[in-house]
Amino acid sequence: MANFLKTEMLYENQYTWRRDGGDGPYIGKIDRDRLDRDEGYEVLDFANLCLAENSSIQDLHKFERLLQEKLSPSVVMKKEIVEFLKKNWH
Repeated sequence: MANFLKTEMLYENQYTWRRDGGDGPYIGKIDRDRLDRDEGYEVLDFANLCLAENSSIQDLHKFERLLQEKLSPSVVMKKEIVEFLKKNWH
């Protein structure tokens, strides 16, 4: 995976940069399948997976706004989030 998007490119500034209290003591498949949208490192990794390498900073900011403002907080599964992004990326 190419990490072409960097921390300083993120629009939202309310991220935490370590595991928060909402994370359980689990690792592995469950953690890989879910996205914690207030953890900056998870959002950045997910953006690097979802966006094309030629994406602009504006694309990243749009990605963040969709995650933070348009997507229901109850949606945490990455597969569902990808479907939401596909439907709402216009």
